[in-house]
Parts: sequence; structure tokens; C-alpha cells
Amino acid sequence: MSWSYATHYKCDDCKIELSMGNRAVTTCPDCGGLLEVQYNFEELKKKSTPSDFKNRDRSIWRWHEFLPLKSKENIVSMGEGDTPLLPSIYIGGKLGLEKLYFKNDTLMPTGSFKDRGFSLAISYAKEIGITEGMTYSSGNAGMSFSAYAQRANMKTLTLVEYLANPLKQSLITLSGGKTAILHYKSMNEITQLLEEASRELNIYQFVNFINPIRHEAMKTYAYEISEALGWESPDYMIHPVGTGGGLWGAWKGFKELYELQWISKLPKMVAVQPSATGPHVKAFNQGKKVAVRVGDPTKTIAQSISADAPIQDGKRVLNALYESNGYAEEVTDEEIIGAMKDLGREGIVADPASAASVAGLKRLVQRGLIDSKSTIVCVITGGGLKQPKLIESLGNEDHVHINPDLSELSKLIKGL
Repeated sequence: MSWSYATHYKCDDCKIELSMGNRAVTTCPDCGGLLEVQYNFEELKKKSTPSDFKNRDRSIWRWHEFLPLKSKENIVSMGEGDTPLLPSIYIGGKLGLEKLYFKNDTLMPTGSFKDRGFSLAISYAKEIGITEGMTYSSGNAGMSFSAYAQRANMKTLTLVEYLANPLKQSLITLSGGKTAILHYKSMNEITQLLEEASRELNIYQFVNFINPIRHEAMKTYAYEISEALGWESPDYMIHPVGTGGGLWGAWKGFKELYELQWISKLPKMVAVQPSATGPHVKAFNQGKKVAVRVGDPTKTIAQSISADAPIQDGKRVLNALYESNGYAEEVTDEEIIGAMKDLGREGIVADPASAASVAGLKRLVQRGLIDSKSTIVCVITGGGLKQPKLIESLGNEDHVHINPDLSELSKLIKGL
């Protein structure tokens, strides 16, 4: 088999096809549209079966045929991917769901799902000779970018939004990257800056979608989940959405498996965003094909998915929802906190953005949109320990104080 079956880029908008080669391409050079990697799946189908991937080393790289890297010599990896698909022991019963699972990406090397994308994007950049790059981040992406770039000896600049909590800002610097705190009024301003930089400055970008490689790694969600379910897709895959690279990449991966006839059906994709903003959710629920700026990103604790406007009108995320006959839900901070507490009962410490997937699930159940026998996967994209003050406040609510006295301890034990 070939190491990779990637063949070329194709522009979402003007449909021009571009060779990949060793070109440092971001958006379409003709129209500025987003580029998508294309593959020769007819050839892959002839030469491989699901069993070929079973006994390889456990990371995103065991699926290298589905990724656009030419040579394994250029891999930059810290063991990302193949995180557990955990069956629910608490929330499922509470909601009357028989087959609820959590894809637990809190266990990634830097604590979030961003490691999938940056392992691939940094590896690809290394392969085409990139020695410096930049990205925008609300926190998790910056830490992942900085960590993987360090391992590739790459100089980096991360523009960190001013809303990012201080710990996330510090973790980016600790990983060796240069940072600048970015002040703005709307995500539209950031998008405009990044697109201008892509055209006018000689620096390679790693921002989701503007970089055509990062989200390809999110396809591994589909491969790992389908394999764990006996080569069947779930009925629903629920994902928190900021820019939407995780949801879009997973949807692309499921479609690839369906094309290969490795799975027999496609899942319904569900996007979840905070009600304080939620441009994709509001557009989808109004039947629109593009999303516009809405809300105030300072009014939610789910800072990682608080963007008030999407990259390039959010068309990719909306297309995935429409194509999959999926749903979009917005959730309040109160619902997110409830979901964080419930996930704690599952043994998962999730950040607010990640817990939004569970909060969104609850809304779907309340609306009667999910059957009790459906197979559901909630993606838990990042760990809560990067927002320690919030976790501390939730964990302190039920503390009991005692003295070193046997009778006091006895009373506690009897009350278990």
C-alpha cells in the first residue's frame, strides 16, 4: 500500500484543483476559498481492509493512508489519538439512554483534542520545509501548537485572545512559543487579520480551515469510533463547536469510511455552542447556509467555543449539519455547569466547552429527538484543569470539615 493516498487540493468555492507537492499553500490562490485535501479512495479500497489497521502502534498515525503526509520520517508525534471511547455509567441512565459513549480527548498529550490537528499540521509543515509559523488561539490550540512546533524546531507566534484565562496563556509560553495577547471587538476582525496575513505576509498559518491540513487529523475521530463500535458509526456524534474543525473533520472521516463500505450508515452530526454567541447554531436553526456575527463572547464560561463569528461564514460546519440531517443546539452556562458535574460522576474532568456536548445532548433528549436505543458519542475535547478556579469553585460546594475524632468519622461513614 501507499504511505498516503492524498492526491491534490480542491477549492470549496471555485472548485479549482491544485497539486500538493511541496507548496506552502493555505487558502485558494485564485479566489481565497478554503482548500480541501482529496484522496484516491478507489485505489485504497482495492488494497486495504479494516483489519490492516488493527495491530499498528496506537496513535493517529496508524491511519496514515488517510492523511496527507508523504513520509513517516517527518512525523512529529507525542502519542496523540486513540483515546478511550467510554460507555456512560451515570448520565446515560439519568437520561434513559442505553448506548451513550464519551470520546475522552482530555487524555491527549497537552490535554485537548487540538493535539490531533497539530501533530499532523506540524508534521506536514516540516515535510514541506516550513521553519516558522503562526496561529490564533483561545488557549488550547496555542499550547498544542507551541508544544509540537518545539519538537520540530520551528519558530512560532501565537496570537492569544485576551479572553483566554491566564493559565492557558502561561502554558503556551511554557511550551516555548512566542505569544502576543490579541485584543478585538469581534471574531470578524481576527478572521480579516488572518486572511490578510495569509495573502500579504510571508509566514505559514496554522489557523483551522485557513490551514488546509489541520482538520484532516480530526477524521481519525471517525476511524477510532467506528472501529471501537465494531465498524459501525454511531447514530449521533455530538461535538462542541468553535471554528468547527473537529466536527467537519469527523464528518469527512465518516463519509470516507462509508465510501469505502467499511461502515453501513452515516451519523447525524450535532454542533453545540453557548447561547451567548452560537453563530452556527443560530444560522442552522434558521435554515441559512451562512452564519453571521451574533452575541457577546465575554458572556459565557465556555471561552474555547465563544467566538461570535465563524471563519468564512461557517459554511463547512453548516454543510456537515445539513448533509448529515443533524442538529445544532445552544446551551446556557448553567446547563454547562450541570454537565461538568455530571461528567465528574463519570470520572471525567471536562472544561466548560467540552461539557457543552453533554449539555447539548440533554437538550436533544428533552426535545424528544433521540431514541433511547440510539448509539450516541459525545466528544469531550479538553480537560478542565486548565480552568482551575472554575473547577475549584464547583468542587468546594459540598466539602464537610471534621476533626481527627473517630466518632465524627463514624458518622460520615454511616452516611455514605
